[in-house]
Amino acid sequence: MPLLPVATKELHRPERGAAGLLLGLAQLGLLLPRDLVPRGLGSRVLRDQAMARTPSQADALFQQFLPLADSIARGLAASSRVIELEDARQVAQMQLWLSCRQVSDPASATGYLKRCIRGALLHHLRDYGRLVRVPRRQHEKGGHPWSHQSLHAPMPSGDLWIDQLEAPEQPGQPCGEGIEALLDRLPAAQAAIIRLSVLEGQSLRQIGATLGISAMSVQRRRQAGLAALKAELA
Repeated sequence: MPLLPVATKELHRPERGAAGLLLGLAQLGLLLPRDLVPRGLGSRVLRDQAMARTPSQADALFQQFLPLADSIARGLAASSRVIELEDARQVAQMQLWLSCRQVSDPASATGYLKRCIRGALLHHLRDYGRLVRVPRRQHEKGGHPWSHQSLHAPMPSGDLWIDQLEAPEQPGQPCGEGIEALLDRLPAAQAAIIRLSVLEGQSLRQIGATLGISAMSVQRRRQAGLAALKAELA
């Protein structure tokens, strides 16, 4: 079978990874079969077959903006420990090659390509950044956000930390008087009902049977007594 003349120098260009492969195929005028294109970023090659620009023009744009793609990839790799420089370059060059085939206005190519390359790198960083785990040794170097300290430890002034805490408020008796003293200010019936219902826990029916009045009367006198106590404590 006769061998087809192939420009071997073009196939062995120094570009590495998927970007170099796609660039070599484009320069030879070849198209990738649909069943051989992987999913993800390379899948958009099929949509680029209906591009507005010719392959020669797209290749010229690729060569022109290749330093831009390398610069963006280098900046992202330097600011993040998640993605390596070579991986960032391959992603940037792949996106540059795809985006150059969509450019229809060279005047706006710089901004458009910059946005596409940066977006592809951030997308790659988002997908692979979740798998990164910080080594325990590096994590321990960071220390803890807080630490424990005894309240009995001395301060720089020599005093103890515990002495700087305010004493809790002690619930005192209003005006130095007890509950019984307040109840003594009420009418005898109201004071008796409050003692039986609040202090002893009897029901209104039981109190009414003891005092010889109805449960409704017990309720009214109880409410009146509690209102008077509330006014005294205010």
